[in-house]
Amino acid sequence: NWNINNYKYENYPFCKTIKISKYPKMMESASISICNQKGGVGKSSLTVLLASYLHYTLGHDVLVMDCDYPQWSVHAQRERELSVLENSKYYKLMLIRQFKATGRKLWPIIACTPAEAPERESRFLRDSGYRPAIVLYDLPGTVNTAGVIEIFSALDYLFVPMKADKVVMGSTLSFARTFDLSLVQNQAVHLKDIRLFWIMLDRRERTPLYEQYETLISQLGLSLLQTHIPYRSKFNKELLPDGTGVGRSTLLAPERTFAQEAQIEALADEILSILKIR
Repeated sequence: NWNINNYKYENYPFCKTIKISKYPKMMESASISICNQKGGVGKSSLTVLLASYLHYTLGHDVLVMDCDYPQWSVHAQRERELSVLENSKYYKLMLIRQFKATGRKLWPIIACTPAEAPERESRFLRDSGYRPAIVLYDLPGTVNTAGVIEIFSALDYLFVPMKADKVVMGSTLSFARTFDLSLVQNQAVHLKDIRLFWIMLDRRERTPLYEQYETLISQLGLSLLQTHIPYRSKFNKELLPDGTGVGRSTLLAPERTFAQEAQIEALADEILSILKIR
């Protein structure tokens, strides 16, 4: 029962207020966000997995701006993992081996509100001399939070995860359509494109269901990544004291087999291709 008429420009009065605004790109690094205003689609988990794979496995310096105020979930995970590391010889040895093999230090995290992000980022880069190839923003799900629209506008790309659920899809398409009209199609702002992609893919779902959604996405003029992320339990598995393997970690690269099976490797490759980073 999806109707493209529900997504016409005139249905989004919010767009008109953004079209008169101008927000410059904040820095030379490629800047992206995995974001959706609908919760439960794994934006923070994917941000951590992608950052660790890009930084530790592929060797691209990354900076994570944790602007998901007030929970700051990425920063909180880093703190929990450091506490586990302090009492775990197993993970200390893994970290030493990773450093000896790659020479990669931990990717930095800045926890702040979205409104504080430009100044905090600039100050960190100026004081540290760190020059990330990619900056990933973990943002609140509520776009009305002060500073979120400014960050959207200054990004290179916005990647929007979605799953085949009617409520999630309705919210996701409205979200993506709003910012495609108001930002991507606005010459005054920097955002180049919004790319949607499937997550928590259930192979038991009927293929025609996805085809119907993708037809509407195409009719709306929205872009879709080729990578599909299947559900894997390790998405929610942090470092634990029992040493049961590495899934989602801010300290360690995801295990190679997991990165392949969960399509993190494919997602990273596709995003790097879009960003024209080798």
